[in-house]
Amino acid sequence: MEDFTKTIQNERLILRKFEMSDANDMFENYCKFEEVARYVCWKAHEDVECTKKYLANVVLPEYRNNFTYRWAIVLKEINQVIGCIDVVKKDMNAKSAEIGYVLGKNFWGQGIMPEAGKAVISYLFEQGFVRIWAVHDIENPKSGRVMQKLGMQKEGTLRRYALRCDGHLSDCDIYSIIKEGY
Repeated sequence: MEDFTKTIQNERLILRKFEMSDANDMFENYCKFEEVARYVCWKAHEDVECTKKYLANVVLPEYRNNFTYRWAIVLKEINQVIGCIDVVKKDMNAKSAEIGYVLGKNFWGQGIMPEAGKAVISYLFEQGFVRIWAVHDIENPKSGRVMQKLGMQKEGTLRRYALRCDGHLSDCDIYSIIKEGY
């Protein structure tokens, strides 16, 4: 079975598969923060045991599916997992992939997510995808700014598109980039 989540490295980051030993980094750097989980579809973890269960029951089993693209974001400077970037939806017929990402709040504003996103987009284009897209809750414009830094163009607003864990059905802006424009 082919491995789709290949390790990607650049100057500051290592993007690699998650490992069970990442639980403490994940919890301490991003999973425990309400501010990080505010606009995503999962709640902040109450303790590291919750993170371990998530890794064991959700993340790691997904790697057995040969079409899984999910990277732990490791900041080389501290050698810790500080976030995640993955393909959350894909259409193999249309060669289209939606990416999603999360980053620990202590690492916001440092250009880390655009750096990780560019590496993943390049990799996905090399894998034969022709359109990469992403959405963000309109109440989270900083995520939209990341998409712009990735070279994505805003296509519009999807009304009442995403259900957050707090039960709020939110509007989302959609951005994309196509291989020919990359």
